[in-house]
Amino acid sequence: MKVALFAYAGVDRSWSLGRLTYLFYTGLNSLGVDTYLVSKYNINQSGLKYIKIKRYPKIGKKDILTDVFSTYSTVKKLKPNVYHLLYPHVSSLLSLPFPSSYSKVLTIHDLKPLIVKEFLDRKEKTNISILKFSLMFIDRVIAISRSTKEQIVQLLGVDEDKVSVVYNPLDPIFRKLNEDEIVDIRQKYGKFIFNLSRFDKLKNPVNLIKSFKYIASCDDNIRLLIVGAFWHYGKSLIENELGKYKDRVDIIERIENETLVKIYNASEAFLFPSIYEGFGMPIIEAMACGTPVITSNRWSMKELAEGVGELVEPEDPVDIAEKTCKVISDKGYRDQLVKKGLEKAKQFNYLDLSKELLNVYEITVGKK
Repeated sequence: MKVALFAYAGVDRSWSLGRLTYLFYTGLNSLGVDTYLVSKYNINQSGLKYIKIKRYPKIGKKDILTDVFSTYSTVKKLKPNVYHLLYPHVSSLLSLPFPSSYSKVLTIHDLKPLIVKEFLDRKEKTNISILKFSLMFIDRVIAISRSTKEQIVQLLGVDEDKVSVVYNPLDPIFRKLNEDEIVDIRQKYGKFIFNLSRFDKLKNPVNLIKSFKYIASCDDNIRLLIVGAFWHYGKSLIENELGKYKDRVDIIERIENETLVKIYNASEAFLFPSIYEGFGMPIIEAMACGTPVITSNRWSMKELAEGVGELVEPEDPVDIAEKTCKVISDKGYRDQLVKKGLEKAKQFNYLDLSKELLNVYEITVGKK
């Protein structure tokens, strides 16, 4: 089987879509699938089969000619059995109505603007309209969680039988380390709870910070370490809400993967009380590193962590705090969550999920 993966996101493992592209490309190739990356950008990594799309002049600063016509002609010449868009790149979706002999597969990660209406601005309304239109020409939709599948069926009107669930794969760099490998992190940050999120309303920064005021009072030594972009906008929130506890919060806006792995391992618990997620890969990363998870009791977060982590009401900072304090103070309970989490993380092995993805391809091609 020959597969073309839409790879505008690149293969940089320092961010989610780049990591997803790299892991599925690697996994499919290990299974003997003739896999190609298709992108208008250079992919500077040796050993990868990639086809550079010819770029045309922009129209009003938009790459519409490249994304629609050049992408289509490039994929058509490649003659794959499957063309898989790993995410809904809006202008590239407009190439899907053109006739083709290959099966078209699209992964949808979340439907944030339809779930949280305040995000449904004019631009997002246009994007959703294009997505709905393009779905008429898609042979198979992949949802990254059962929660997302339900949303696709209910909100986009896609036939349930047309939607397959394939979870996002875990990068094997996220693993449990030996104690001597994380000494430097413990010395630098002490005893801490970890949160990985950008400063964004959906990541629930207000209730995260409010909850820490209560958490700090239940443990005189506990700190909060936040890693994520745009948190410089949250400094006034931290000062206003935490008062005397404000100096117990550390913020890092960007770090390398290996440092991230060490932080997961060194933390007392991973606190991830998002309002909405299509998946929530940090939950699985934390589990793979042997860190107990505290996350929201809704959407995909509940799907991933129920019975394995501690579920909280994300809009109740007291509930978040009480359950976090339970995890960090009760060693026996904490150890149970660590054990369950490590076992759960095994379900997200990228080779196993590549096999599931290949099975979806084979079923889809067989029906075309």
